[in-house]
Amino acid sequence: MSEPKKESFAGNVMKYSVATYLGFIISGAALIVKGVLPAESYAVPATFMSYTMSLMNVGMLGLDQSLLRFYHEPPQGTTGRGMFNACTRLSVLVMLVAGGIGSVFFAKPLATAFGLGSNGAGLVPFLFLNAALYMLVRYINVLLRLENNVRAYTTETLWMQACLNLIYLLPGFVTRDTRAFVLGAVLSFAGVAAVYWRRAMKSCPAEPSKKHGGLKSDLTVYRSAVPYGIVLAPAAILIPLYRSVCLSFLGIYGTAAEQGSFDFAYTLAQLVTTIQAGFSTYWGPYVYAHYRTEQERIGRIHDLLNFLIFGFFCLLVMFEDIIFVIFPAKSACLPYFPLMMLAVVFSILCEGTVYGNTIARRPFHDTIGTALGVAANIAVCTMLVPRAGAMGAAVALVAANAGMFLYRTITGQYYYRTIPSFSRTICGFVLAIAVAAAGVIFAHNFLVKFVVVGVILFVYCNIYRAQLQKLWQVGMGLVRKVLHRG
Repeated sequence: MSEPKKESFAGNVMKYSVATYLGFIISGAALIVKGVLPAESYAVPATFMSYTMSLMNVGMLGLDQSLLRFYHEPPQGTTGRGMFNACTRLSVLVMLVAGGIGSVFFAKPLATAFGLGSNGAGLVPFLFLNAALYMLVRYINVLLRLENNVRAYTTETLWMQACLNLIYLLPGFVTRDTRAFVLGAVLSFAGVAAVYWRRAMKSCPAEPSKKHGGLKSDLTVYRSAVPYGIVLAPAAILIPLYRSVCLSFLGIYGTAAEQGSFDFAYTLAQLVTTIQAGFSTYWGPYVYAHYRTEQERIGRIHDLLNFLIFGFFCLLVMFEDIIFVIFPAKSACLPYFPLMMLAVVFSILCEGTVYGNTIARRPFHDTIGTALGVAANIAVCTMLVPRAGAMGAAVALVAANAGMFLYRTITGQYYYRTIPSFSRTICGFVLAIAVAAAGVIFAHNFLVKFVVVGVILFVYCNIYRAQLQKLWQVGMGLVRKVLHRG
């Protein structure tokens, strides 16, 4: 009897990375649109979408993470699908209550706090509606991933990315009215939610849990899913605030043009996540399923992720000037753009270091780490933004992400070690800061910056020489497979 075929890690990562790499085109298109439109025209709509993400997670209550953790190990008397339905019902109820109270009683203060302007109270109900629709789209996305429906997951992810990053900007070509941007966002999310919810329900298998009574089954789910998810919910709510807090401070102490330019730089920095996003979609469920037996392999993948992300970061800093030649109107971002990318790098590196907190069922450490980041963000913004403007906001963003990374990594490694060499990882951390510093100091001297960052990249490649060799072997193996099939 032949042994079962060993799971192809690289193959699975590539399957779930298709949406990410196609999504790169969407992100690129959004970047081009923001580069063409006047920065002040999309400053408020960008803030609207940023707070949409936080409010979406208010309704989600961290239950998407509960689904990822327990979908294949549901509470007794229910199924994965039953758990999905129960979580969705609770989230919709929470969003209806929160949206109703916020829109009726607190519209004006929320509009001011969220940076929607003194006349933005009328946008608050649409903000909650947009967040609710995005929440449904997110739930469906998680379900499609867990049921290994790769094709539907890929297309739905692409539409979700388009709604979140691109479609809402398109009215800017014909109007500067913020309401048009908001309407574009709401209608796009509504369309995606309707189409893919119907598709997901058509493929819904019979649900045995209903034999036990709908409410009773839901309560069984909530007893296990809510305590786990609710601890993670604050982190998910707070993370989008890193960007939103900076935009709010710039709205108070700066101009709409500076606020919009900062959002442009933030969007550009997110290109670094192209390497990681598809990986993390597969990686989270994989770690939970194999952490007992594959710890050494998980450590090797951590090192590979570090090397890839840092290498991409260096290349972006080395060639960032080309971007601002293409978009000269946004050249004011050049001096602080390396800091924006460094903040994103710290956020991405968490993907390989923090799973110990959830494996040990100590997710409150993720919440504490994220809250520390928000506190650092507010403190640094308060000190620096009135004096340094966008540069101060960029430093605050780095402080937030670095603080979150350090705390969550230390606690995560205490419960489950994924870092094979602490000295190597610390060297990478220090070198990343050096690259960002070189980018800021030599922002207007391309040649010097190119040489300095190139030397740092060479040092890093030597530190991670074994990982570089492994990537070369994997890459050549893929090339040989393609040539063989051809």
